[in-house]
Amino acid sequence: MVDDLVASLRGHGASAGGGVTRLVYSQAWAAAMAEIEGWLGSAGLEVRVDAAGSRFGRLAGERPQVVMSGSHVDSVVGGGAYDGALGVAMAACAVRWLRETAGRPRLTLEVLANCEEESSRFACNFWGSRAMLGLIRPGECDLLRDADGVTIGEAMSALGLVPDRIAEARRDDVCAYVEPHIEQGPLLERLGLTIGVVDRVVGVRQLRFELRGEAGHAGTIPMAARRDALTGAAELVLAGEALARDLGQPAVATVGALRVEPGGANQVPGRVDLTVDFRHVDERVLAGMEEELRRRAAALAAARGLELSVEPRLGQRAVDLDGRLCALLEASCRRAGVRWQRMPSHAGHDAQLLATRWPSAMLFLPCAGGRSHRPDERADMDDVVRGVEVLALTLHELAYEA
Repeated sequence: MVDDLVASLRGHGASAGGGVTRLVYSQAWAAAMAEIEGWLGSAGLEVRVDAAGSRFGRLAGERPQVVMSGSHVDSVVGGGAYDGALGVAMAACAVRWLRETAGRPRLTLEVLANCEEESSRFACNFWGSRAMLGLIRPGECDLLRDADGVTIGEAMSALGLVPDRIAEARRDDVCAYVEPHIEQGPLLERLGLTIGVVDRVVGVRQLRFELRGEAGHAGTIPMAARRDALTGAAELVLAGEALARDLGQPAVATVGALRVEPGGANQVPGRVDLTVDFRHVDERVLAGMEEELRRRAAALAAARGLELSVEPRLGQRAVDLDGRLCALLEASCRRAGVRWQRMPSHAGHDAQLLATRWPSAMLFLPCAGGRSHRPDERADMDDVVRGVEVLALTLHELAYEA
């Protein structure tokens, strides 16, 4: 069943080569959310939409406290079918199985299909989770814009959501959150393990750098007189790479977005925008990386006669997940007879933000070759079935044995 759900969702936002581009509040996103509502309803769950557009499938318990499980629905540009969507499908299957085999729980169970996690269309930094925690600032819906200049509030309104009501998405009834997800790395597959019990999530920061020089004719401006913004940007890209390499694992730094103006093959670039994404599990190291990146950018800009501006784009703190929930996941692995180990996540997830308010944990499944955020992202269905079993056992402990 999980495989069918993931395959069906792949069709919403399908792109060349089997990839998926399903950006928040797009038509593809809306179609995927409509299908998810159908799944949740067919599983016998009460379906609800919050003010941010996230979907919930509720199995009411004897008490109102909520044990929640799920993941996000949006994707990166040209991403895969399993990131996020698999977690939603796994949670839906686990809760459906519990409803059919164990009946009404003591605590309420909810499946979460979170509206946004990737920050692919807007630099909105966990929009769905921030809405649930009441962390979206007044006026923010009018400030965040996509590459076409559309505000996130306008995109919401186009789908019938009301930006001024987003504060109503806040939740104060959740007592535990468990997020199933593909690992997005190679460790579990390499070790022949079925489950990773995630006890820490990496911190992620992104800085947007703008370098401004002077555009001109590629043939007539002498090399000694140039203020080429792209050569400065190239130096900054290499500086970020060198910084992460010098620090060693688990530090990483990536430039995956770069825009050059005017953009002609026979024009000296006068302006470049680039974003550096850098990550580490230690907040002190992360802060040091940011300070050093800013310092190196300022030095190279001065040396090349370029103007520089720096803007924080994303800031996700490293966080420890809940020890009790991690222990419950491990106990479920033992009961299911699967091999597991504890591990950190080197990618950001909703759980890291929700963990600042609610006890939270994650379980990872292997993904083929460690490949993710690309069209050939894939998880083995045998591993998925075992993962659903582990998730169901954990949710049973939390909601039925409470």
